[in-house]
Amino acid sequence: MTRLRIAVLMGGPSPERDVSMATGQEIVAALDPRQYDILPVEITKEGHWLPRPDLTPLTDGNAGTPTVASLPRGGARERGTVNPGSVLIQDPGSRIQDRALAFDQAVARDHVDVAFIAMHGPYGEDGTVQGLLELLGIPYTGSNVLASALAMDKLRSRQLFEWHRIPVPGYLSVTAPVWRDRDRVHRQVAQELGYPCVVKPNAAGSSIGVSLVREPATLDPAVEAAFAYGPMVLIEEYVSGTEITCGIIDDPITGDPIALPLIEVVPNAEFYNYQAKYATGGSEHIVPARVSAQVAQQAAALAVRAHQALGCEGMSRVDMITRGVDIVVLEVNTIPGMTATSLLPDAAKAAGIKFPELLDRIIRSALRRSRQQSTQSPRSPQSSQSSRST
Repeated sequence: MTRLRIAVLMGGPSPERDVSMATGQEIVAALDPRQYDILPVEITKEGHWLPRPDLTPLTDGNAGTPTVASLPRGGARERGTVNPGSVLIQDPGSRIQDRALAFDQAVARDHVDVAFIAMHGPYGEDGTVQGLLELLGIPYTGSNVLASALAMDKLRSRQLFEWHRIPVPGYLSVTAPVWRDRDRVHRQVAQELGYPCVVKPNAAGSSIGVSLVREPATLDPAVEAAFAYGPMVLIEEYVSGTEITCGIIDDPITGDPIALPLIEVVPNAEFYNYQAKYATGGSEHIVPARVSAQVAQQAAALAVRAHQALGCEGMSRVDMITRGVDIVVLEVNTIPGMTATSLLPDAAKAAGIKFPELLDRIIRSALRRSRQQSTQSPRSPQSSQSSRST
């Protein structure tokens, strides 16, 4: 059986780089090397693309036990130590310039069947890398360029949700010109949102730059901190209730989005911040969520609607808060974390889907979309990909 070549893209210049590296390595470790020719690629903070064969599981023959390839030592370019199709790199002490490749070389169309995107935040989750892969004609996991950009932009996604009558918390958007009149912003917060309120960057994830503001005196430093991550800040109504999340994946037969079991998130912190999300013991995940059957059904339906409103594909995670029977949608994550403490793998496990199978389904979704696009646009550069991948 011919193995599919899967390039796992991780890292990047985003503030969420560390989480991305953890996600990428979890994916590389879980992919079956007897089924996939795995090509890990790290994108550095400077934007260099580095093949990472040292992270690649290997098999001894066609059915052996997976092992991990060791990084070539002494600067020599050894052969036969990684799967066919991998690009070897020099030892860790060599200069990045000697090992770095242009992105079209690191993930070349003729050598990769699917790019598995494990990059979180700006550049990886906002449509940027998706656009690069579209230009190269390489199928990739997750949502397309537009859906990725919309989901990453909290203001635009909420405006779209409101158009679809999907409930969201009250909010104000603040840009630098608006912030010049701070007294006016303070009055709006007091009159329209009240305290406590939540301040967050408009286009960042993993709760980076998020502050819970309990009184007017701490609003200014919270907004200034959020501006460090982009030109727009959201000041959001604080909704006290049960935090729940719903993973969405494609049905393997129809391709339609289906909701995984709801997870209740109980952070061991004041709110679900970065440490609560990624530190061991930072939060408790309760599956199924401790909500009524009616609320569970409504939340799952709302999550699918939010996923579809943005045009998401392949996978997503929809974060919500429920208070009684009222549910509000906070955001949609198009590239959910895949670390040991991440929510989407937990939800899949609760549905009887093991982590390697979850990755298989995400890859198949990418190939399905590629085939559909090739059928709709015969001259698409992806046509050669789909014929090789089926």
